[in-house]
Amino acid sequence: MDDTLIWVRAVHFAATLSVAGVVFFLSFIGEPAFRAVDKNEPIAIIVRRRLAGIAWSGLALVVVSGAALLLLQSAQMSERPLAAMWSEDIVSTVLLDTDFGNVWLARSVLIVPLAVALYPSYFSDVPSSRWRRGVALTCAAALVGTLAFAGHAAAGSGFESIVQETADVLHLLAAAAWVGALVPLAVLLGAAANNRGEPSLAVARQATLRFSAFGIVSVAIVLATGIVNTWELAGSVTALFGTEYGRLLLAKVALFLIMLSVAAVNRLQLTPRLVGATDAAARQRALRQLRNNSLIEASLAAIILLIVGVLGTLPPGNEQVSWHAPYDRFAAGTGTPGIFTRTEPSVVRLVK
Repeated sequence: MDDTLIWVRAVHFAATLSVAGVVFFLSFIGEPAFRAVDKNEPIAIIVRRRLAGIAWSGLALVVVSGAALLLLQSAQMSERPLAAMWSEDIVSTVLLDTDFGNVWLARSVLIVPLAVALYPSYFSDVPSSRWRRGVALTCAAALVGTLAFAGHAAAGSGFESIVQETADVLHLLAAAAWVGALVPLAVLLGAAANNRGEPSLAVARQATLRFSAFGIVSVAIVLATGIVNTWELAGSVTALFGTEYGRLLLAKVALFLIMLSVAAVNRLQLTPRLVGATDAAARQRALRQLRNNSLIEASLAAIILLIVGVLGTLPPGNEQVSWHAPYDRFAAGTGTPGIFTRTEPSVVRLVK
């Protein structure tokens, strides 16, 4: 079951970041770039339509993977087969008596206003109302940020817990703003490359410059909060190199550094060529390379999300080093035989 849980977690995270990434991209990059040229240009219509498909597919995947995650997590907590989840009221107990279940309910509620805000005019050439755009942005950010409260960061207590949860929320939001917007950027750049003409090129320039500035801020936040999280969850060089959790964390960092190097090439070499080159062929080459590099970054991010899926099923490195330390009671199972005790920061087990 652990392998299935890892894949489901990775898909759920990826789908959530994808939906939020589309909303962030259109709000801060896409629509401002379209308005700078002409919001009714063919490229704007094409990109909106394609991003609508990504957003709705991602939202559907969030719902399906979220339901699967609830069942798998409940089965792991109770150490009972999946067939017993409903017959023995285990799912309802998890939903009402655990932090994971409470967060799952909150995130499920957020999906409704987000879907309402996105339908039907969010992706059309008719400007959405300010409140609709605000609701979509707020719900998308909350959908991403609440992932932090079902993970390792939620297991702490006191000031340490506040610092770790804050860092985790900011880490997820910045990741959605950067990683989640990579595919939308690639879609826009691909559309600009296929619809040759000065308006399409102007949109691509505006979007690339905006994404470059947006990405710098996002990467800085990802880096700073990643350092905090690494220190909190590993805590020592021994835990970082001597535990499975620590080694996976190092692999994640290595992939992040590769993504950062690709982003640096985009920022320092390809963006100036796209913006400043006078030769049309040179601009087209820069455009296509930027699109390809964005897809490379997105692929590396997908591997990182798979690692995140594994990390969520493991106790942190600092706990693996001090495995003999007793765990605190997590929550009482009201109306059920036994109690819930913590075996991992993001997982509880129903002890018979």
